[in-house]
Amino acid sequence: MRKLLFSIAIIFISLSLTSCIDLVEEVTINKDLSGKYEMYLETGGFSGMMTQMGGVPEVPQIQELDEKLRLLKAQSGISNIKKELNTKQLKFNISFDFENEKALNNALYALAEIKPNMFLKKFLKIKKNKVVRPNLSPYLERLLEEQNLSEQLPSEDMLNYVNYKFIVNTPKKVKGTSGDRAIIQSNKTTVISSYSFKELLVNNENVYLKVRM
Repeated sequence: MRKLLFSIAIIFISLSLTSCIDLVEEVTINKDLSGKYEMYLETGGFSGMMTQMGGVPEVPQIQELDEKLRLLKAQSGISNIKKELNTKQLKFNISFDFENEKALNNALYALAEIKPNMFLKKFLKIKKNKVVRPNLSPYLERLLEEQNLSEQLPSEDMLNYVNYKFIVNTPKKVKGTSGDRAIIQSNKTTVISSYSFKELLVNNENVYLKVRM
């Protein structure tokens, strides 16, 4: 799934000119450690500008993603699946509810067409007193190499205009965080970290995040 989303993000980077776009992953956790997962685009004024210009060309991979989302229905512990996929109008939103950490990770494995095993690193660890998101940079670096995507990257200046944002909403107040960009919001139950695609793909920034509750 991340390969597909990365490809779509590259297309948006190429079209973005001087407007910023955020590719957002947001996880909301309930007291019983169930929750909601969302991935979406925040396009700001760029969406209106592109609509006036006739919209963004449709991305063929969207159909592939749409088909993969059907896999979620077969996943245990996953419900309330919603989607809005329309690259022409810059609308991209996927969300679903999960019963626990295992259900969330298995759903993401299914979308990525990865078979779970004891040696596989979790996309997200959710415990009563902490949430951990591993460092994604080594994965993205390996993806660039394996899929020969480096040549498709726009200039480094252009990569600065698209960000990867990760948001965690916790069921109780956050006691502290580990991670260079982790910012605890004023409500004390939301943590946001954000990196430009240049930092992810060129600088290989460590995006590890731990939220302590």
